Amino acid sequence: MKKWMILLLILVMCSIKKVSIRADTDYQAFESIEIYEGKFLKDYTKAEYKSYYKKVTKRKFTGWRINIVHEDLKVVYKTETIFSYYNDGTTPIKYEYKFEGSNTSSRSITSTGEIGINVSGPIKVFKGGLDAKLKITSSYETTKKETETFKMTMDIDPQTMANLYIHGEGLITNGVACRYWFWIPFDKGGFEVFVITTQYYRMEKVKI
Repeated sequence: MKKWMILLLILVMCSIKKVSIRADTDYQAFESIEIYEGKFLKDYTKAEYKSYYKKVTKRKFTGWRINIVHEDLKVVYKTETIFSYYNDGTTPIKYEYKFEGSNTSSRSITSTGEIGINVSGPIKVFKGGLDAKLKITSSYETTKKETETFKMTMDIDPQTMANLYIHGEGLITNGVACRYWFWIPFDKGGFEVFVITTQYYRMEKVKI
């Protein structure tokens, strides 16, 4: 009888638990991210920068010269672990979990060297009009927020851990650029654009 009372108390406590989460496009803060080919901007070597810069050194009167090194590389990622629950008992446990999820479907940009990023507005943009030169579409420049309430009921076997993650897929484009003004080079550096294409919740059960 006492065991059933404890189990009932656990179910009641879990049913009223809410966690507010937000999954955004800051991939450098993700728990894990995997790229199938190419590399991230942060992994460029000095030798690679030197090689890539050769394609943007031809002077021009004004504007940007761009060398796109990797375009639309597919990545898969896990942003965060929403919860983990471990049943260290000898009998299965019915676990109920309720949470609110706020997903952001947008893009993230990164730069190195002298290329600046304007963070004053609602959406980060490259300084000097580099976004327009890269032809970043308006759909990638907007942020879409969707708030949903999820309720999950699951049976967790003995010596088993249940983990809920946010998984997703995205596209990476990066390279180097240099801006000219009266044939004088300014703002030379690297750029990277990361766009989320798919995002979803994933439940995993692991035997411990």
